[in-house]
Amino acid sequence: MKNITTYISLILTVITIFTACNNNKKKEKSGTNDTIDNNIPSYNKDSASDTVAVLLINPNGESEYIVGKIDNIYRKTSSGLEFKFIKSGKGNIYPKIGDILYFDMTYSTPNDSVIFNTNIIDPNFKMRLSTPSHSGGCFEEALMMMKEGDSAAFKINAKNFLIYTQDKVNIPSYLSDNDKFIFRIKLKEIVDGSDYIKQNADLYQYYISQENSLIERYSLEIEYPRKITESGLNIFTIKKGTGKTPIKGDMVSIDYTAGFIDGSVFDSTLERNQPFRFKMGNNEVIDGLEEAISLMNIGDHCLIIIPFRLAYGEEKNGVVAPFSTLVFEIEVLNVE
Repeated sequence: MKNITTYISLILTVITIFTACNNNKKKEKSGTNDTIDNNIPSYNKDSASDTVAVLLINPNGESEYIVGKIDNIYRKTSSGLEFKFIKSGKGNIYPKIGDILYFDMTYSTPNDSVIFNTNIIDPNFKMRLSTPSHSGGCFEEALMMMKEGDSAAFKINAKNFLIYTQDKVNIPSYLSDNDKFIFRIKLKEIVDGSDYIKQNADLYQYYISQENSLIERYSLEIEYPRKITESGLNIFTIKKGTGKTPIKGDMVSIDYTAGFIDGSVFDSTLERNQPFRFKMGNNEVIDGLEEAISLMNIGDHCLIIIPFRLAYGEEKNGVVAPFSTLVFEIEVLNVE
């Protein structure tokens, strides 16, 4: 009798999911060509087991039959991003690049060890939505699939997230190429990027004024030749090189020590004995660093003061707090 009940339950599950996936309206994602169905299908579960049988219809039209635990069942976009909507919000607007997003988020290893929790850092955690950082399903694509009030889970390649989204150089040795972080996100509010700047113009001006004073006081202690760019970047030349100046598309190798204007250091290629390589014009580094390198030659050794608006702005990034002024000591080693 138990086997018949299980069999009937699995059939009902397939019918339920197939009907839900075909009858619910699909909603267009902002900034992509895929359509995503945010409605959450119900699962018929065998009372004697915690597994379900599901026929998934993915946004690319491909079907997939899965038997397993509910928590392990994810759909896929055409890019390969694995997703699962947990709760559908009442909003109907999807975020666009440049918008400010307020959200709660944790991400963890597949065995559920939490690596990051926004509520520990800031209950009103926010970030500006940037262009997708890499192919194959990225964090930015995940955010673009959500609307206000949505809660969802995503599986994203761990190394790609650390390297391309977070600009990390040191990757934990325990991560393999196929390991994925599990992101659980609740999108609370979307604020148009232009509106946010207008609403916070006074706050920005205050921080800019404070920063300018701080940079001037810091610069009084530096004896090297100084150049201030139109954007506000401060470049002090310690040693002048004579080699090639990098242009868009060039692969650049540099040594650097990165810190804050209070003198503390948070990263250094010299300590790792491993130069940093990146491609010019590929949005792989912060704006201030890219601009500085574009004004240097092979062999140049410079001290760079990067205002917060050319670094991470009002957003927190790892150990970098919002509105942080960064100081880089850089030597250009090679340009290819």
